[in-house]
Amino acid sequence: MKRYVLLLLFTKDFKKVLLIKRNKKPYANLYNGIGGKIENNETVIEATIRECKEETNIQISKPKLLVTCIYPKSINSDEDKEMAVLYDCVDEVDIEENYEGSFEWKNIDFALDFNNKQIAGLSNLAQFIKEILDIEGIVKFY
Repeated sequence: MKRYVLLLLFTKDFKKVLLIKRNKKPYANLYNGIGGKIENNETVIEATIRECKEETNIQISKPKLLVTCIYPKSINSDEDKEMAVLYDCVDEVDIEENYEGSFEWKNIDFALDFNNKQIAGLSNLAQFIKEILDIEGIVKFY
């Protein structure tokens, strides 16, 4: 099974989320959260902290786990995939573009739009953000 982490990094007031406009496939030219593969013998938390530092140069220490999703084998993949979704809050800082893509602090409404064709995936990012905002008591959806 291939294992991945996805980090949603918010400003401390939860009004913006840091998204990367990816340079490479999958999802080239679309926005997504920060993340990547979990290396051998690495925990979900360790992978999240490492990926955040590698991609953004932001040092986080205690990301919160929202959910772990298992995606079964499909037409696009010959293996099951595990994706751990985590989140954290930091001060808004400028992030330099790198080989992964360009980073932008987007207003929450941009990311919450289930019909936003600029965001990677099948609207799961919007669902994850809704759940985080609800858990943190920012907006009660449920």
